[in-house]
Amino acid sequence: MSARISWIWLAERQNIGAVTVAGLLEAFGSADAVFAADRRTLTTCACVLSKRQVDALCDKDTSRAGLIIENCAKLGVSILTLDDAGYPDRLRAIADPPPVLYVRGSLPDLDVLPGIAVVGTRSCTAYGEETAQAIGSALAETGFVTVSGMAKGIDGMAQRGALRSGGLTVAVLAGGVDICYPQSNLALMGDILLRGALVSEHPPGTEHRAEFFPPRNRIISGLTVATVVVEASSMRSGAIITAHHALEQGRDVYAVPGALNAKQSAGCLQLIEQGEAALLASPASLVRAYGGLLPRQPDQARVRQAFLRQTGMKPQPAVKNVWDDIQKREERGRTRREAPKAETPKPLPDYLSAEERQIAALVQQGASSLAEIIERCDLAAARVMAIITMLEMDGVLHRERGKLALF
Repeated sequence: MSARISWIWLAERQNIGAVTVAGLLEAFGSADAVFAADRRTLTTCACVLSKRQVDALCDKDTSRAGLIIENCAKLGVSILTLDDAGYPDRLRAIADPPPVLYVRGSLPDLDVLPGIAVVGTRSCTAYGEETAQAIGSALAETGFVTVSGMAKGIDGMAQRGALRSGGLTVAVLAGGVDICYPQSNLALMGDILLRGALVSEHPPGTEHRAEFFPPRNRIISGLTVATVVVEASSMRSGAIITAHHALEQGRDVYAVPGALNAKQSAGCLQLIEQGEAALLASPASLVRAYGGLLPRQPDQARVRQAFLRQTGMKPQPAVKNVWDDIQKREERGRTRREAPKAETPKPLPDYLSAEERQIAALVQQGASSLAEIIERCDLAAARVMAIITMLEMDGVLHRERGKLALF
């Protein structure tokens, strides 16, 4: 009998969950050894089993396992067991890894190309959709794999963003990889198969059931180096469950802040308030934190442009000549600043938008306070504050004794 039969037989035992499987493997060493164990050995093993579990393991019928293997061959579904070299090491390292993974499509090597999970509510806002899509796009531009659940709302939008930027994405399903759930994401499912994979711990033909979703979420977090929650309406939502799985697995969690009066922001704000998640204001933070894991040095400019394309802070092709504007205002007596110094200013990064370049240039010439910058540019105060925050996060600006300055 092949080892693959033993693995599928073990994974399909009733009343035997992933935690119990991990204990059995530790006690017996392999799926074949568990299959060969008799009732007496099972009853006295170090892994304490209930009578129902012992009964299930004493049933040595492998016919279902054989049918699953035949069905996978017909559907083009790959089977990965914990013993296989292709099984992701990050997932193998969690306390309750699925003993068998069913894969449809081409699973990226998530130990070489790190995955980042982007999850959130199905009932998301327009802001949530835009943000999830922008994060997926920015991650794709850098080389990360976007991992999610192919659900309506945040999950699907993040994966669409990754695909539109030519990136890779993996969808972890709560049913068989041959069944699209929800049906409205059938086109997305087809796109994912072209640029990634569908993954499940359940064999093909398994319907998506409510009880399968919470354990499915541990796989999403287990495959990735970090989990990003974009919107979550409560601490009982699937996205928050994924975040808690990530914390238990020793992985990082980020949450995108939202409006205080929006119910979709409640879960994210609570994660941040309780110190369970770091506040994420830009994908640049993810690139800085995990870019060293990528095979190639990430291109910050490409990440930035991908993010800005999806948000209101879009780069503009025409760059305003800030120097001329300042000089004209000086001539009219509408500025308190002295004339700019003759020395050549330090070049600003090429990837800055026109608005960001305008503000950076003002700081470059000595404007050091928010009030002063607002006075000298033609942007609203809220816009100026948002741009300054982005420039600080990107390492263009910093504060010295409360005053803004260029790095």
